[in-house]
Order: sequence, then structure tokens, then C-alpha cells
Amino acid sequence: MKKCLLLLVLALCVLVTHAQNQTVRGKVTGPNGQPLAGASVTIKGTNLSTTTDENGNFQLSAGNVLKPVITVTFVGYESQDYTYKGKSFTVQLNQDARTLGDVIVVGYGVQRKRDVTGATSEVKADQIVAKPIVRVEEALQGTVAGVTVQSVNGQPGAGLAVRIRGTASINNNNDPLYVIDGQIGADISTISPNDIESIEVLKDASATAIYGSRGSTGVVIISTKLGKEGKPRIDINPWVKKEAIAKELPIMNAYQFAVATNNQYTSTGSPAAFTAAQLQAFQTTDKGTDWQKALQDKPWVQNYQISVSGGSNDVKYMVSYLHLDQPGLIINQWFRTDIARANLQVKASNRLNLQFNITAALPQNRNTQYQGDITDPFAEAYEWDPTSPIRNPNGSFILESSYAALGINPIAQETNGLNDNSGISATGVGILTYRILKGLTFTSNNSYTNTSNINRQLYGPGTSAYLASASNGYALQNSSYGHSFQNSNYFTYKGEWGDHALTVTALYEQSSGTSYNNQSKSVNLSSYSLGYWNLGLGSDQSTSSGYSSSALQSYMGRIEYKFKDRYLLGGTVRDDGSSVLTQKYSVFPSGSLGWIISKENFLAGSKAISFLKLRGGYGITGNQTVGAYSSIPQIGVNNIEYATGGYPFNGAGSGLTGYTPLGGPTSTNLKWEDDRQTDIGVDAVFLNGLITFTGDYYYRKVTNLLYNLTSPYYNSGQNYEVNLGSLNNQGWELDLGVTPVNTKRIKWTTTGILSINRNKLLSLSGLDNVVTNNIGSAQTGVSILKVGKPLGEFYGYKYLGTWKTADAATAALYGNVPGDSRYLDVLGTHTINATDDEIPIGNGAPKYSFSWNNNVTFGNFSLAMLFYGTHGGQIYTGTLSYTYGGLGDARNATNRGILNVWTPENQTNIPHWSATSPIIINSSRWVYDGSYIKLKNIALTYHFPQTWFGTAIKDLQAYVSGQNVFTITKYPGYDPEISNMTNGITQGLETATIPNPRSVTFGIRAGF
Repeated sequence: MKKCLLLLVLALCVLVTHAQNQTVRGKVTGPNGQPLAGASVTIKGTNLSTTTDENGNFQLSAGNVLKPVITVTFVGYESQDYTYKGKSFTVQLNQDARTLGDVIVVGYGVQRKRDVTGATSEVKADQIVAKPIVRVEEALQGTVAGVTVQSVNGQPGAGLAVRIRGTASINNNNDPLYVIDGQIGADISTISPNDIESIEVLKDASATAIYGSRGSTGVVIISTKLGKEGKPRIDINPWVKKEAIAKELPIMNAYQFAVATNNQYTSTGSPAAFTAAQLQAFQTTDKGTDWQKALQDKPWVQNYQISVSGGSNDVKYMVSYLHLDQPGLIINQWFRTDIARANLQVKASNRLNLQFNITAALPQNRNTQYQGDITDPFAEAYEWDPTSPIRNPNGSFILESSYAALGINPIAQETNGLNDNSGISATGVGILTYRILKGLTFTSNNSYTNTSNINRQLYGPGTSAYLASASNGYALQNSSYGHSFQNSNYFTYKGEWGDHALTVTALYEQSSGTSYNNQSKSVNLSSYSLGYWNLGLGSDQSTSSGYSSSALQSYMGRIEYKFKDRYLLGGTVRDDGSSVLTQKYSVFPSGSLGWIISKENFLAGSKAISFLKLRGGYGITGNQTVGAYSSIPQIGVNNIEYATGGYPFNGAGSGLTGYTPLGGPTSTNLKWEDDRQTDIGVDAVFLNGLITFTGDYYYRKVTNLLYNLTSPYYNSGQNYEVNLGSLNNQGWELDLGVTPVNTKRIKWTTTGILSINRNKLLSLSGLDNVVTNNIGSAQTGVSILKVGKPLGEFYGYKYLGTWKTADAATAALYGNVPGDSRYLDVLGTHTINATDDEIPIGNGAPKYSFSWNNNVTFGNFSLAMLFYGTHGGQIYTGTLSYTYGGLGDARNATNRGILNVWTPENQTNIPHWSATSPIIINSSRWVYDGSYIKLKNIALTYHFPQTWFGTAIKDLQAYVSGQNVFTITKYPGYDPEISNMTNGITQGLETATIPNPRSVTFGIRAGF
């Protein structure tokens, strides 16, 4: 008996010793057998864990656990438990249905996607790097329901207009709030798209209310990449792109222009402009100039990106560098930038984590300042005289012509004029996370940004500023500087007990920003040979400077509660204080509910419904985007006024006395815009991810709209900020994804998105309408704010075509003859005037936008296609109106359409030249359907087999892609997507806007 006991004790000791030294080895793969690097492997019930290497392998000491249960998790895949049997093993993870197990960033924390009760969407890194994009906003186009992304300008480095659930403000910025690594209001032009790990879009107020006063236009949260544990990895992504303007306007050649101009002059009683000999020459030897082609360029764009990442369990790093060289679509125009980033994550102890992110950007550009006006070189190119050469026989520029545009030769202007910018922006973000005790953490996120920019301008001989002014041109330098600071401190408690789970967040935050500038200008320089480098050469110098500072202070509390893993509750209260308003503080609450119906017993065994969640929310957000000193009286700072001898001033009746005038009026009760939004949504997954669906209905009402109102002339005639009226937006968002084919060699996923929005101005504080002055000299007074109508309403005369021969008697009542322009006589007074006959004539806001995204993989090839479009919006085009001549800068028509002018034998709706025919620019004649469908991107990629390279190259892809491949539209202008819009009022306005290029891109992506 004693011997048996002794043997039993010895056996137990051997087992215990073996358990204490037991090492678990294995491999983690995806559903198709591909290794998953970075998967988390944990001994269940212990704190023993590790991550897989680049080949999916791992090894882990099991300590004294006799039969360890291994839990394997990986983002986007279902977790799996495996009971270790003493041998090396392989765990194959299945992809989570719609990746609902993903952890997503929701602001000041994270949540599982399946537990989110607000309206949110996510764009991941692989979706971003799959496109050769220059701007971050491009990653959102066609990928997020409820988000309209419009490439409004084809100039290099230009930003895109992003609208989340319509327009929420009248004439203030409607772009969403961007948050990068916790820095609120970050500049997205300073981030490389390849550095992004994920983008979360918060759309409804229950999600955005955590950002209070800055969340009313939606929130885009960007998280940058961090290194992963393992050997250093080098990734490169170089590409080159060939760009060109896809469509030209139908401009006449020299002969056609000469014939049309002769017809214009003789029809109005003037002698012909061109002789028969000149007409003959234009047909044979002198073909004139195609000014559109002469101004345009077809550049190669170059982009080079490299990153190095890696680390250990305690320290992870990612360092990247990007260089972009983007010449413009017109000569002497370019944008260049260099962006460097370093992200470092340190596990200082089991309780303390530190993260440091540093980024710097050095943007430079030349002649990218054009906002769209008839005097821009791009406009002059389609307005200018096609019978004129570009240069004189001696090589000098021909600067002016007797015909067509009044302005200067556009080639000369763009060649000789310089508007250069060079800047630097540096941002540092430091994040400290300390686990105080189980479930309770403290986080402090601190960021500081310093920016500087120098703008240098030179407009000397051969420019419009030199010819059109007695000052003979000028040189200018403007230096601007700014810095901002943000400090966010918050506690987070996460606890679970039984069927209950609770997360509580408490925040205190403060931020401030300061900017200042100095400008020096010199006119009539004795020599322009030194460019803008010696302002002392001018006969007259002037200086100016400015300063601005503002601050915010905030408190926020949030709870997230879950019961039985299916009943969800969320609530937020944020109190914001702003220095720029009269009523400094305001409270922004929100609440939301969610029900995971698929967790209920009656759906638990369903094979058709894999996941089903119903959610709803209500919340209030705000907007305070006005000038720093809008709530206090100001003095006039633009010029010093002078009183002379004939006007008694300062006790004297003679002499010259300088004084500083008072500024315009100031609102005594300026307060926050108030945005109240209700959202009801559903998230569903069918057939284990074969079909996915997300749908939302929302209604939002904005009151106390901030508006820059023009005061009456007796009260200075200056603009000032007021709260004026209310508006609403309501709409539907539908996102349907299907995987029709999913075999070992072929997979096809397709996603369709439909976003419907209706906007209406509800009140203007007692006013019925406000006619607004807009963009450029061609678009003054063409927009209107009108109660009961959407924002973006055009205002002018209703064009009815031309008076026909049969209408001669009626035309005579208006002083017209057949062939003259005909406009709607609203009151029937037989006169056409602005007081009686200007009415709403169109609207620039689309009724809905849509996209269709396809991704096909077949063997080592993958094909991606994105179609995008809008419907129901209209375009008021100043571009086309000026090509028909007779307006301001355009003396003669250049558009071939004028060759189809009205005649008694051919009674078209293009009016003839007549002294009695009114030519009105604010007219529905220039309003067109702006609906379009574009193939925005198509990309074919070849993935080289890794077996070709062994371990030297971990991933290698080569691709070719096309952007803006074709457009289906009825709009006769350059591009229906472009616009001069600067706010909600000016949607759909377009004059002289450089269109988006059609391009083809060649690139590689490689990892070492």
C-alpha cells in the first residue's frame, strides 16, 4: 500500500512538473487557410497571452494549467475556443457576419459594432489603400450611406465637399467635424490616406452629441495605424497618374467666330468686324487659336509612400513618409506636399500605456487660388478671341483683343502671374491611459498644433493687375501663423455582472486656438526682375496685420448599458462653453435604445436571419462657427478714414485728421445653433453574411440659424452675425450588400447605397425671403433664401425661349420683335423688371445620391468598380452663359451654339442679335439638370504569389486603375460634379470651375 501511494505521489509530481513546463504551439488561419498575423491567443481564465507572427504561428507557456483552453480572437472574425491535447494544432477562424464583432471608435472610447445604438458607418484600411487617392475625403465617396462627397474643383490639392445628412447651416461651414487620433477639428490635408487604420462616420445626434457644439454637421473619426508585434515590416506604395480634362466646351474656330461676330454686328447696325479676305484666310491658312487646349496641360501626378512598422509586446512603432507632386490641369499651376508621421505605443507597465503621434506636413502650391470667376484664366480661355494668336511675331504676348473677352490673354496671365504658398504644419498627440483598478481607467489625450504659411504674389507686366490699374501691378507677402491646444481628460468604467454590462465615461475638455498674420504690399515697382523678393522697389508700400483667438471648455458624461446581450441603452450629456458667443454655455443631451432581436429565442435558431438589430435615438447638437469676436462691438480696421478742412472734426475746420471708424452692428444675443435629430434604424445580416442591410430614417430640425446678415446702409451697410430662422432635413439611408459568388477561386461582393434627403427652410425670423450676393461678378444676387423652399434656390427670370413670328403682336407689347428673348411676365404688366418678375428658377441640392460598389477576386486577380451619382439637383452655369456673349466681360459669343441662332426660317430658342432683345444672366436659360452617373473608379490588381519570393517579400501587388472614366449626364458643361459653392446657399452655382480630370493610374504595393 505504501508503495502504491509513493508511486501515485511521484506520478502527480511528474504531471505537475510537466504542466508547469508545458508549451502550447499552433497556427491560426482564416476560412481559406490564409495565415492571420496579429491574432490574439489567450489561455482562458489566465492573463497568459501572445499574438501570432506573420505566418500565423504562435507558442505560449501554459503555466500550471493541466488542460488549457485556448481562446483565439482576431478583428473581423468569430472567436474560437480550443482545448489543448498536447500536440501542435491549427485553429481556423470564420469571418464574423458583417464583422459585427469589430471594435469601432465612437469618440472617447470604443464599442463593439453590434452594440452601437447610433447611426454609424466604418471605412477600413484595405478599402482606403485600394484606391490611388490624394485626399482622405475621397475614401468616403460612394462608401457611406447618408454621406454626399462632391469633388467640386479639379485644381491640384483641392478639398472635397462632404455633407452628412444634408445641409445643416445657412452660410457657415457644413463640412463634418474631423477627429484624428482624438484631436478634434484636425486638418485632414495633413494626413496621408495610407496611414489610416479606419474611418468611423457618426451621423445621428445620439452618436455625435458627445462632441456637443461641434457635432451638428456630423463627425468623421480617423484612427491612424500603429505597429504590430513582430519583425520590422517595410511597406511601399508608389504610383503615377496621367490626368487630362475629359470634355471641352463646343467653342468656335476662327472662321466660325468671325462669321458669327459679323452677324452680330450687322444685325445691330454696326459694320462687319472681319473682311472677306480675313474670312478666307481663317478657312485656309490662319486657323487661329484653340485657347482651351493652349491653356490646358496633361500632367503626370507622382505619389510615393513608404512606412516602417513593428515592435515587441511592450513597444510598437510606425514611421511613414509621403511625397506628392501634383501638377495642375492648366499651365503654371501645381501642388506639392511632403508628409511625415511617427506613431509610438509603449506599454510602460501592466497599468500604464503611453502613445505618442507626431506628424508634419509641408504643402506648397502655385496659382491654385481660383474660386471661379469670369476673369480667371480658365474662364478667359473659353471667352477669348479665337482669331488672335497667342504671341506677336517678336515672341511677346498679345495681351488684348478687340473682340470676345475684355480681359487679358489667359496664357499671358497664367504664365506671368504668381500666387505662391508654402507652409508647414506640425502636430503632436500624447495619450496616457492608466488602469486605476479593475474596470476603471483614466485617459488624458493632449494635442498641440503649430502652423505657418507664407503667401507671395507677383503681378507685374503681362498681367491684368498691371494693365487695368494705374498702380502698374504689385508684389505682396503675407505671413500667417497659428497654434492650437487641446486637453481631454476622461475616466471610463466598464463593469459586468450577471446579465448586465455597464460603461460610464466622464470627461473634462478644454481647447484654444490663436492665429495672427502680417502683410506687406508694394505697388508700381521700379523693376519686377526680382519678383516678390524686394518690396522696397515699389513707389507705394502698405502694411496690415491681424490677430484672432478663441477657446472652448466642455464637460461630458456618457453611459452605455446592456442587458442580456440584447437590450441596449445609451445616453450622453455635454455642456459646452464658447468664447465667441454672447450666451457662452449650452447643454447638448442625447439618448438611444437598441434591441438585438436575433438574440431572442424565437430567432435564435434561424438559418435565414444571422443578425437583426433595431435601434433609435434622439439628440441635440450645436454649431458655433462664427468669427472670434462676433459677439462684441468692433472698430473698422480695413482703412483709416480722413476728415478734411471743409468738414469740422476734432475741433478744427481745416487740415487732415485721421481717425478710426466704428465697425458694423453687433448682435446682443448671439447663441448656438440648435440641431435636434431623431433617428430610427435597422441592421440586418442574412444567410450568415451572404446579404447585409442597414436602413435609417432621420428627421433633424435646426433652429437659431447663424447667418451673416447685411445691415441697412444707414447702419453702416456692413455684415454681422445673427440668429435667423430654422430649417429641417429628413431622409432615408439604405445600404444593401450581397455576395452572389463565393467559391475557392472566385468571390464577388456588391454593395448598393441610396441616400435620400429633403431640405426645407422653415422660417427667417419674420422675413419671407433674403436675396443673397454670391460668388464672383457673374453670380451676384442669383441665390435666395425663401421660406418653404430648400437651401440652394436659384433666383431670377423664367426664360420662355424666343418670340416666334406668330407672337409678333404680343412681343410688340413688350417692345420686342420675333427672335428676341422671351421671359415670364409674372404680374402681366407687359414689362420685365426685377421687382415684379424675378422668381425661384431652380435648386442646386440633389434629391438623392447613390453608389454601386463591386469587388471581384478571381485567382490572383481582383477587380474593383465604383459607380457614383446624384439625381434631382440643378446647375446654374455662368460658364455657358458667357460663351454666348453680350454679357459684361464677353462682348462676342464663342460657343458654336450661336451658329443656330433664331432666324425667320429657323425659329430656334437661341435669341438673335437685336437692340431690343434683353440679355439677362439671372435667367432659367442657364439652369440645367445636374443629374449624373459616373464610373468614378475601376481598378485591376494582380497579387503575385508569395511562393515566388519566399520570405523576402511578404506581399506584392501591381495595379492599373482609371478615375472618372465616363459620365452619363444631360448637363452640357464641363462636369456636373463641380461647383463654386461655399455654403448651403450657393449649392449648384458654377462659373469657370476647373473640372475633375479623367485619369489612369499605374502603381504597386509591396511589403517586405
